[in-house]
Amino acid sequence: MKQRLFLSVLCILFLVYDAVPRFQFDLTMEGAFFGLWLVFALMALGGNFVGLYFGRSEKKGNRASQFEDSAVETRKKLYSR
Repeated sequence: MKQRLFLSVLCILFLVYDAVPRFQFDLTMEGAFFGLWLVFALMALGGNFVGLYFGRSEKKGNRASQFEDSAVETRKKLYSR
């Protein structure tokens, strides 16, 4: 999970690094598009950083997580067709 989030952060940083020198902020459609693109890129970057910082720690061999997994499997069996 953390590898995917870290790879996403690297890809977003590369895209921003590659795109920023090509565009200029001005009051045209191109400037508005770049501004919105930059806002969405920063939102995606922030979401991935939050996932990295506050994500679940993956502990193997934890009895509580094994119990939760078996409970989820039981629920899936009850509600599946």
